[in-house]
Order: sequence, then C-alpha cells, then structure tokens
Amino acid sequence: MITLYHRTNKDDARQIIANGFRDGKGYYGTESLHRGVWLSDRALDANEGAVGTTVLRVELTKDEPEIDDFEWKDDGNTYREWLIPASLINEYGSTVIDEELSG
Repeated sequence: MITLYHRTNKDDARQIIANGFRDGKGYYGTESLHRGVWLSDRALDANEGAVGTTVLRVELTKDEPEIDDFEWKDDGNTYREWLIPASLINEYGSTVIDEELSG
C-alpha cells in the first residue's frame, strides 16, 4: 500500500469523496496531451504548483512498482509525483480529507 496526496478546493474535495476522481487533462510542459490525477508523496502547496485549501489523502492498494509508469520524474524536486488515471485511483484507492493538512 502507498499513501499519496492531492490538494484541491473544498467543493471539489467533497465531489471527489462522493463520486470519485475524474481525469484532468493538459500538456504539462510537453508536446503531448496527458490525462490523469496529480498525486504526490507529500502534501504540496502553491509554491509547488498545488492550489486549494483541502488535502485529500489517498491510500492505494496498488504497490509502488505498479504505479511507477505514471511517475513524473524531475531531478529538482524534493518530492515525488504521479499523473495516475482516475479509474485506477477510484478502483484501488481509498480517499479521505486529511483534516490535519487542510487549511
């Protein structure tokens, strides 16, 4: 099992808890369109590009090697992050609002 985090606003967090994650899409500094949900190994903040006042904690039953293909590696980061398909998170994850990390 691996614990990952996703920062969002309070209304979206409630929707995610009720209905599951939905894929976002963007180019994210590349020439290809990518889809998925951004998750990180710790709660990120606005300085790291994550906006919102609510932090969701996602417990994935998938082992780390199985999500390795979704990792976005950046040598300059002090954290790890993944762009994981929402369907995988919704099927193999348990998501709760992390009250301690939310503002």
